This record gives sequence, C-alpha cells and structure tokens, in this order.
Amino acid sequence: MLRSTGVRRTFTHNLLLAVFFAFIAGVVNVFGLINLGVFTTNITGHVGELSLSVETMHWKEAQKVVIWIIAFGFGSFTSSVLVNYFQKKWIELSYALPIGIEIGLLVTCFLLNKYPETFELQVVILLYAMGVQNGIVSVVSGKVVRTTHLTGMITDMGIGMGKLLLNKGNNVFIKQSLLLNASIIFMFIFGGIISALITYNYHEKTLLIPIVLLLSILLYDLKLLVKYKAATSFRFRRS
Repeated sequence: MLRSTGVRRTFTHNLLLAVFFAFIAGVVNVFGLINLGVFTTNITGHVGELSLSVETMHWKEAQKVVIWIIAFGFGSFTSSVLVNYFQKKWIELSYALPIGIEIGLLVTCFLLNKYPETFELQVVILLYAMGVQNGIVSVVSGKVVRTTHLTGMITDMGIGMGKLLLNKGNNVFIKQSLLLNASIIFMFIFGGIISALITYNYHEKTLLIPIVLLLSILLYDLKLLVKYKAATSFRFRRS
C-alpha cells in the first residue's frame, strides 16, 4: 500500500491508502474542533481568518494563523524530503519515517491535552501532523490521493460525473476516480462521526484511534516487506 510507487501502484493501492488515511484525518479533524476549537486538517478557512485579522489589524491573531499555515506546509515539506531522499537509498525509511513522525506528534498531543495552557502548541502539532500525512499520501500515490480535506475531492466528483454523463473520456478511469473520491469523502465523514461520539466522553483518548491505525499500517507494510525479501532471497539461492 505504501511501498508500491509509480507504475507499480494500482487502483487498489490508492483506494486502500485513501480509506485508511481519510478516516484518520476525519477523526483528527473533529477531535481538533471539539477539544481545541480549531479545524486541524486543512488551511483553507485559516487563510480566510488571516485575511480578516489583517483587515481588522488584529496582529497577534494574524501571527498565530500564519504559524498554523506554516506548520501544515512544513509537514508536507517534511514528508516530501524524507520520501524522495530515502526512496532510492533505503526505501523502508521513505515511508516509515514520516508515519513515525506523525505517530510521535499524535502521541505528544495526546499527552499534552490534559494541560489547557498548551492549547496553542497542540493546534500547531496537529496541523503539522496532518501536513505530514497529506504530504506522504500525495507523494506515494503520485498526487492522486489527498485525504485531509474534501474541497478538491467534491470538485473532482462533480467534474467526473459530468464527463460520465456526456460520455467524455475513459469511462473506466472516470469510474475509478469517482469511487476513489467517494471513498475519501465517506471515510472522512465516518471518521468525524466516530470522533465526535468518542471525544465528548473520552477526550484525548480519541487520538488513540489514529495512533493504533498508523502503527497497524506501518507494521503491515513492514511485514509484507519481510515476506518479499525472504521470497527474493529464496529465489536467489535457488538460481
């Protein structure tokens, strides 16, 4: 799901990637909204907040939002650097490191949530974590999948449905794209619903859901890697 890149990637790889990470993003987004009062998986609304703060000359608020935007962007930058640097040198690290960083950030937020004075830091941590996630998913899928916001997904669905209705383009590709986008939207919403149900009662424990899922994804891919290397080694010895 993570190690296959370029021409080796299939629609199934991207669909699995979309389902898992969109659910995680939905959970984190609603957790951030309920516990911190801030959307933490995209920056579209925060850009609007920045414009309003500048217009009303609320410079402290503007500075805070700029930090949020930078945190998200720096998260994507981190994933891009790690994936591209290690992909040819040590492919296991190319995806393991960004996911490990995301897990570490979510664990940190989990631990800090008991301390209200760390509110601002927690927002920055979650935005950075979601930037890391969006970056790794985008790079690994060849910019086909993005899982932390739905604006582009809904736009793509509208365009795809229009093409399908008029029979314009490759229908198989269009249908796959529609299924992929619909899966992202559904799982993002589903993750948000689950997060809302749990966060009101268990607060920061909600973050254990994405933490466990990310660990599971990482361990699953590492298990496949071990099997692949064992099979390759066996074929090499026989030849």
